[in-house]
Amino acid sequence: MKMIAQAAIQMLESGLSFAQATILTSSGSTPRNAGASMLVRADKAIVGTVGGGVLEAHIQKTAQKVLETGISTVEEYLLEQSGAAAIGAICGGHAEVLIEYIDAKSTHNLTYFKHLLDAARSEKQSYIAALIPDSQPLPANNQCLILPDGTIISPMPLEPDIAARLQTIQDEDDEVKIGHYTVYHFPVGSDGTVYIFGAGHCGEKLAHVLHTVSFGTVIIDDRIEFANSVRFPEADEIIVPQSLEEPFGTVEFGADSSIVIVTRGHVHDEIVLRRALKTNAGYIGMIGSRKKRETIYQHMLADGYTQADISKVHSPIGIAIGAESPEEIAISIAAELIKVRADKKR
Repeated sequence: MKMIAQAAIQMLESGLSFAQATILTSSGSTPRNAGASMLVRADKAIVGTVGGGVLEAHIQKTAQKVLETGISTVEEYLLEQSGAAAIGAICGGHAEVLIEYIDAKSTHNLTYFKHLLDAARSEKQSYIAALIPDSQPLPANNQCLILPDGTIISPMPLEPDIAARLQTIQDEDDEVKIGHYTVYHFPVGSDGTVYIFGAGHCGEKLAHVLHTVSFGTVIIDDRIEFANSVRFPEADEIIVPQSLEEPFGTVEFGADSSIVIVTRGHVHDEIVLRRALKTNAGYIGMIGSRKKRETIYQHMLADGYTQADISKVHSPIGIAIGAESPEEIAISIAAELIKVRADKKR
């Protein structure tokens, strides 16, 4: 959701209206689950995906009509060969999709997406609620954001009784009836933050790949000529400490934090690993050969670290795909981080 919010803000600040498609319900062999979102511009360019293939093609076509008319809609799609809502697919799934007109002239839309971006970066869970009225046509805006403290950010006016019910939506089923609305709600929050210790070639390539799959990225290196916004334009934060130990005194590493150690040498790797194992980070990975890894482990075991500590470390880091170049290594590490994230969600 972070990429969706960032792209929406950029378009709205540039004066570009767009359509937003959000899957409300899905069943069977649909490619994406409820809550998946995609933005469609007037020039047919898209940000995000609702699954690709024939379903996405049909949604894009409807989105162009929404952009032309300014009227939002809910469409039903059957991923089957025949039927009233069939779209010629063979998956056998079903999806209901909200396709909204997001008007760049409305300052409320920009406010909404800025709050959505903050929520997507936060480790505290917020909720997106899509309110579909019983009567047609739909209003231009149908979604609001419910923050952890109950604050509702909405580009549309809400009746007080509806707003009060929405504040407890996290305790309800995914689809509920509230007044004259059917309400669908989806959790939104951080997809995890990766702290990359080392701003060399591997760190640079890894930061880009992780950005594309919605991880937050924090670059940490004591060399400002490497750790800077020119080399890392997509990073959420860049830290240039006096030493690589310094951030462990100021940064709180939680269960949604991943520490990736790709520094410029085994001495620095060991320094960071020693401190990383004292944190609550959900993932710790270190680049390097098995020989380097075993040498570092022997040093640490001799200094009082336990085998249980060592077992927490993913090293050699990444999925074994025979990676050699920095680009391949980045893909390998990202794949492992994606798997760890998915396992936690399950």
